[in-house]
Amino acid sequence: MSLATTTIPQADQLWDVARVPEAIDRGRRSNEAIAAYIGMKVARQGHYYTQAARILGLVAAGEPGDEPQLTILGRGFARSNRVEQRTYLRRLLLQREPTRAVVLALRKANGLCRAEIAQTLQALAPLADSTAHRRAFTVAAWLAAVGLAEWRDGRLHYSGPAFPLSNPVQDRDAA
Repeated sequence: MSLATTTIPQADQLWDVARVPEAIDRGRRSNEAIAAYIGMKVARQGHYYTQAARILGLVAAGEPGDEPQLTILGRGFARSNRVEQRTYLRRLLLQREPTRAVVLALRKANGLCRAEIAQTLQALAPLADSTAHRRAFTVAAWLAAVGLAEWRDGRLHYSGPAFPLSNPVQDRDAA
């Protein structure tokens, strides 16, 4: 699989990513306004956090320069309480790339160190080593933020709900 490097998140704080749909729902549409709403200081971070919300499917894909628009999921998410948002986020992280691939790797290997998480991301997208290590930190932080993973003895371990490692639909289609 080859993802674009922009689909590997670089916004470290998942709960700040979760505030992006709320910001957009309340009329904040520029990178500057989104950054200010979520408490960041520079427009560039507003861009990173909006892109992260796109990765999760909360903000619609658009052309450079377009104002961000919420998806149907993003509108529902923006109007949900924190408990409901945590459930949304857990589900999205288990279903969407690149976090889905990292969760599968965590489960297969019974935990991964940061370098192994970076390698998993590099298998998905053409990331330089230094970029992959920074993004590995982000993905690990996201999974830990909603209780899907935890650090033990220098390795990130999956701690979310049990589910089959293989995908029956993909397995059937591959046969």
